Amino acid sequence: MKRVTIKDIAKACGVSTTTVSRVLNNKVGCCSPETEKRILEAVAETNFRPNPAARAMVTKKTNIIGVILPDIYNYYFQDLFKGAEDYLSKNGYRLILCNTDGDPQKEREFLLSLSQGMVDGIIVTTSNRAEDNAVILELSAKGMPIVTVERYGKDLENIPQVCFDNKNAMVKAVEALHSNGHTRIAFLRGPMEAYNARLRYEGYQEGMRKAGLAIDDRLVLQGDYKMDSGERAAQMLLKGTEFTAIIASNDLMALGACKAIYKAGKAVPDDISVIGFDGTLLAEMHQPPLATIVLHGYDMGSASAENLLRMINQKGGVEKNIRFMPELRLGSSIRNLND
Repeated sequence: MKRVTIKDIAKACGVSTTTVSRVLNNKVGCCSPETEKRILEAVAETNFRPNPAARAMVTKKTNIIGVILPDIYNYYFQDLFKGAEDYLSKNGYRLILCNTDGDPQKEREFLLSLSQGMVDGIIVTTSNRAEDNAVILELSAKGMPIVTVERYGKDLENIPQVCFDNKNAMVKAVEALHSNGHTRIAFLRGPMEAYNARLRYEGYQEGMRKAGLAIDDRLVLQGDYKMDSGERAAQMLLKGTEFTAIIASNDLMALGACKAIYKAGKAVPDDISVIGFDGTLLAEMHQPPLATIVLHGYDMGSASAENLLRMINQKGGVEKNIRFMPELRLGSSIRNLND
């Protein structure tokens, strides 16, 4: 079946291709109401779809946004992508999803590819690894609109960012356990090279100090934000010194810890209390529902998309630093030892 072109619509309506183009782009007053109605009826009858490549050549816009994230299996990043997609689709944009698997080289290649006229702007999240921001800075200096999410560093201070108060979030988690009588609180760290993981560990340390609790290095174990690392860490804890609660650096690790607790013949929260971090649907679906720090992934995605469109449309109001504050969703995984 022959593809209907803008020339076919123009010929059928007895107008120029310029007039058809202006109607399709909602240019007010470009023709009479009768002509506009005739064009729109012809478009509907023929199921005409504008050629994206041809439109981009004329308008210098693709109406496509690139989103680069490190792990599509991580529910937080799924929430973030959904928030960005919902906001952008309402504003006439489509998205290209690029999953790096935390590989800096893949991230670099995606950034360079997207910047070659494929997209109007880019949302790039933390890589959950050591981050090289050189390409981001280079592309931004050349005029590519970029918003970062959960990326940190003084070199990014002029790039609009959306981030979360990771440190105070962990202070809140410690406070919640301490107020319920817990003093032996274990902590499962995220990847050593991830800046947000370091902030969460600093929050744990500060929370323990504020509560007047000693930090036992035997209760601090390394993970990598994946479920199996949480399970392995909890298995080691269960073989070692006494503790009553675990704070994990994300929900996947918290769920892995729960798995190890159940395998050891113990229960959550009767034997071990558990707090996660992300506020994902997985934590809510777990039985019992996990207490978790809500990271507002959907809202962070929506906010980053809104800020990016402000940059693209050059309408002002671009915010350099949007910071989301912590919220603890209690769930049913904390035992009150004061009773």
